[in-house]
Amino acid sequence: MTEAATLQADEKLALDLMAAIRSAAEKLVAPEAVDLVSVTMDVSARVDTPGTPGFDTRIDRRTRTILFAGGSASVGGTVVMTATAVYSIRPA
Repeated sequence: MTEAATLQADEKLALDLMAAIRSAAEKLVAPEAVDLVSVTMDVSARVDTPGTPGFDTRIDRRTRTILFAGGSASVGGTVVMTATAVYSIRPA
């Protein structure tokens, strides 16, 4: 059995939300790279089956070496999870 097959719906949604936030961060700092320093996840509703999730991402602040970002995951129009992340910016 693969690792992905053992994930619960809310765990998969959390990973997808983090991927969406990271993608937004990478686009902003390209051609530099980002390394995750910290992440906080908050779940506001139970997710039994992820359905078709929507993701909203944002960049809160950027310094020369640090990027603060966040986002939310919605299922059926209801926000079910939010996350904030801190990335270090690594020169290309």
